[in-house]
Amino acid sequence: GKSLKRRYLAQVVSSANPTYMHGLVLKDDSSVCDDSPAFQDGLSSSTNSPGRSYVGVIETQAGYTLVEVSAEERIAVVSERLTAEAVSCRLIAYPPADPLIYVPPYSDGGSKSKTRSDRLPFLPWRQTSNSMMKPSVGVKGKVRVKTLPPSLVVGPAPGKSDIERAKQTIVSAFLRLEDDSLDGDTSTDDETSSLPMKRERGKVSHDDFVVITPSSTNGSLSDVHTSQVTSSLPLHLETATQLGLMSDPAIPTLTQSLLPDSAPSSSRRFLRRWLLIPPPPDIADAMSQLVGTLKDDDNRALPSLNAPPITGKVSSLIRAGQASAPVFRELLSSLNAGIQILLLDEEDFQRPTGMVVAPLLKILQHDTGIEARDSLTLRNRFIETKRIIESVVNTNNVDDTEKERISHFGDVIPPAFLERNELIWRGRVKQVALECSHDVPLAAQRLAEAVALDFWGVESIQFNENGEIDLNDAKETKSPIVQDIFNNLIAVKSKPSWDSSIPLQTEDNTGGDRKSRYFHPRDRNGKVLRTRYTTDRVQEALSDYVETCENARKEVEKVLTRLSWDLVDNGHLPSIMQASHLNLILATAAHHAASSNMKGWSNAVIEDESTSAGHFEGVWPYWMDKSESIPNSFDLDGLFLLTAPNMSGKSTLMRTTAAAALLINSGLCAPLKDGSSIRRFDSIFVRGASADVPTEDKSAFGAEMGDVAALLRSCGARSLVFVDEIGRGTSPKDGTCLAAAILEKMAVSGMSGMFATHLHGILNIPYVPLAESRLRKKRMAIQDDGQGHLSWTYKLEDGVCTNSLALLTAAKFGLDPSILQRAEELSEYWNTDTIESKMHFDENSSDINMNTAIEILQSVVGRGVCVPVPPSYMPPPSLEGSSCVYILQIGKKYYVGETDSLSQRLSQHRSKGRDWSSLSAVAIQIEEGKSHARNVESLVIRRMSKDGFDMISVADGTSIRASSRRGT
Repeated sequence: GKSLKRRYLAQVVSSANPTYMHGLVLKDDSSVCDDSPAFQDGLSSSTNSPGRSYVGVIETQAGYTLVEVSAEERIAVVSERLTAEAVSCRLIAYPPADPLIYVPPYSDGGSKSKTRSDRLPFLPWRQTSNSMMKPSVGVKGKVRVKTLPPSLVVGPAPGKSDIERAKQTIVSAFLRLEDDSLDGDTSTDDETSSLPMKRERGKVSHDDFVVITPSSTNGSLSDVHTSQVTSSLPLHLETATQLGLMSDPAIPTLTQSLLPDSAPSSSRRFLRRWLLIPPPPDIADAMSQLVGTLKDDDNRALPSLNAPPITGKVSSLIRAGQASAPVFRELLSSLNAGIQILLLDEEDFQRPTGMVVAPLLKILQHDTGIEARDSLTLRNRFIETKRIIESVVNTNNVDDTEKERISHFGDVIPPAFLERNELIWRGRVKQVALECSHDVPLAAQRLAEAVALDFWGVESIQFNENGEIDLNDAKETKSPIVQDIFNNLIAVKSKPSWDSSIPLQTEDNTGGDRKSRYFHPRDRNGKVLRTRYTTDRVQEALSDYVETCENARKEVEKVLTRLSWDLVDNGHLPSIMQASHLNLILATAAHHAASSNMKGWSNAVIEDESTSAGHFEGVWPYWMDKSESIPNSFDLDGLFLLTAPNMSGKSTLMRTTAAAALLINSGLCAPLKDGSSIRRFDSIFVRGASADVPTEDKSAFGAEMGDVAALLRSCGARSLVFVDEIGRGTSPKDGTCLAAAILEKMAVSGMSGMFATHLHGILNIPYVPLAESRLRKKRMAIQDDGQGHLSWTYKLEDGVCTNSLALLTAAKFGLDPSILQRAEELSEYWNTDTIESKMHFDENSSDINMNTAIEILQSVVGRGVCVPVPPSYMPPPSLEGSSCVYILQIGKKYYVGETDSLSQRLSQHRSKGRDWSSLSAVAIQIEEGKSHARNVESLVIRRMSKDGFDMISVADGTSIRASSRRGT
């Protein structure tokens, strides 16, 4: 009932504080991290990962301020002046706890004229990438958003920075939420009420949280292009997805390629975070120095890299006084490793001073926000923390400590009974720190003697050389004892057969009557156990033993709790966290260096003053073995206009180059040869193919334009950009013109990178002189054997390619030869002007209907049967999981899309209301997969638009009506 609830409601467990902090002091679980195979990709699920952070977003005229609050570690990470895309990437990479706090700008004032979409563009469930909606990413549903009035933002004050004000605003808001949650709890037991941000010995305030800040320009919207040293902005969501950092099954995982399979998952998570928000230049240089030293130095072994990473869970356990002895042993292991690491440079006279420890400390200070400039001071702090823990905690296992072994008297008492009472507290704390536990051996001996006399029938107590009671003269030949684990007692099932011959002794030791001394014991609720028997002597000894063990348990628990609080009160928690991070950083760098040597990866020279984006020497795909790949070498001295056939490797080259640039800018090794040099970039942007997003009212083309808008908004002269096939989702004419205008803008802005396209009309556009001077026409080479047989070389070269070899690619993937032959015949008629002059349509013609649309769809696909789906009907289950292209008729308008889940997509469309709720649909299965379905979608859109269909553009909510072809 209510009392039982009050007894166990010791904490409100949330996604931000998932560890139930009650009764853990004497637990044997020493796992403070999880390196199970489920974590090996570095993407942990919310049920197994450390607690999520509370997140607050403050919108200002200078961008977004992101405040991530860890209730477990008492830290607040504040990032200023972020773009909406950077905030979105951070939220999708590390899903926040519920709710998310949003503070609108003062100018907005909570205006109702703005929609939720306009005011919260950073929410990851509002973004266009399908990958973020997958369960593997960790987002299992929308997080509630609580809007905070701008008036509650802490105002300017002398000596208080904008970062401190942001931290105080958001942390105070979450503390108020915790107070409200506590007030709503019916429990009144003060000893057991403990919310994530509460502590028994005092209320937490925003002052208890330490501020950690990235570089002042890291992620900033300010004009970083004028600074002498360029800092990299956080990755946009689309870029992170394209580079394999967001768990898209279609894209190889980048972090999986950076480390050997034996590396712990904590290192993978560290590198994923490191790349999503690239470090400032000086920190990246420190990582480069550390990795380079470890990669090339073969003169000295490293200390053990198996020390466990200490998570926020451990920090919370210590603060709550619930850290167990196994946890403290893990802390000692981490501290010992940290002490050894700080001695590396001092013990190696052949290595230049500071080649390992100095960069380690620099990265450590950046990663933890705690000062770590002096290795001697830090080592002394580690030693002092270690001394305090070792003065209390027994560092040996129970089996290795003679004095701490569990009581044992041979077969007299079942060992399991003694273990159940003593194992929970023995071996955890040193004997010098205890008092009550000294009484347990004597109580256990009295119990053993009583059991031997009354249950075994021993005439006199004799101990053998092993300290066991001799049972040679016992009347019982096998153990008569039964255990009751629920009531923690031992008894016999029946009265001994030899009981009647033993008179009941009186106080004056004279013989009495022969009334049996055996009786039924009672359980913990006072109920008589009719099937069990005991004696006064056994029951008294048993009660004394159990009570003594319980006192010892409480004393051990009290000593460990006091140790936890001593570490907190005396400021040793930072040392513990720093030792853990030091181990993690060195382990990650060492594993990465080892993997790079094994795979032949190299580091590159960073040239901040170079006018070229870089010289890439022998770069190859990060997910491929060096011996099986075809490397490319080139100078990226402008903006490459890349034309190439299908399947020739242009998308692979762009992803490879972008990944290499990101790794080098982050201080890591990359799949390229020695001799490479790369400039430092303020932003790396990769834009690949996208799909329609009906819940966002965006077609594939609309999503594409949203990505381009983000690119143009956040990239400049020191940015590296890769854009793949812009303009496919609309008519060739409009797509070509838009792509050319975007390309020209990128070139004029001074961006470097690659722009790949199949819209060959873009090659003949008259660009402005500045753009023309920065464009470099490149292509992927094709080899001709002289007999008409073409093959892909995957090599980059100068020139243009206007033959996409689409028919060759289609034949390679098994397209029906009759379709290929017909396509070749129709290619003779392919001329935009000629086709349009021959085709005359009246936009009001009665031929424009769903049947005509079906004919167009079937003619484009070439095979298969269109499946009609009437209003309110669901599609056939056989289409689920297959790529489909569908046409919707909404009143007199039409919409074309592609999907792998037709039923879900139709449900999303119909949920828009009005004419959408009564739409009819037709769909056709695309056996070749999603990529081919996107091409079919684009072709159908063009055909229907050209034929005069009234097409809906869900990108901007307007209608696109194809102009009449009559008279053109």
